[in-house]
Amino acid sequence: MEEIVKLTIKGSSYYAPVDEAYEDKLIITPSSISYEYKPHPEYKSETNIYRKWSYKTTSPVFDELYKIVMEMTPSYLNYEFGNPLWEDVGSITITATFKDKHKKTAEYSCPGDFFSPYFKVIKEMVPTCEYVPAVLLTIDDYLDEEE
Repeated sequence: MEEIVKLTIKGSSYYAPVDEAYEDKLIITPSSISYEYKPHPEYKSETNIYRKWSYKTTSPVFDELYKIVMEMTPSYLNYEFGNPLWEDVGSITITATFKDKHKKTAEYSCPGDFFSPYFKVIKEMVPTCEYVPAVLLTIDDYLDEEE
């Protein structure tokens, strides 16, 4: 298996009200994770705000999680049953950058729930003081809020 040195996951809100519209990007490397959330440029609110953070580490726990994510990534880059397509949902783009600098990208128009096992591991890499990145949200995140 080729070594992945950077994983980028981008998301967008698609057909959302302008006050909830956004684009976001999560980048994971062997020693870091960073995130940027951009609300619609023409709308400012107290709840839909620009966010950006980054985290660098030498943690062996982060390293193990990174390895698990990289083992799971090819199955989403090479999804064999066709790209699931739902209407009225945002897009999710996964791009892997390999050691030899080539990239492979897969684009999806589906809810984050399609990626639940994958996103569950990635969420463990997010610093606890940060919100779960919008691109990683699944039904589990909404169920946790209701409890």
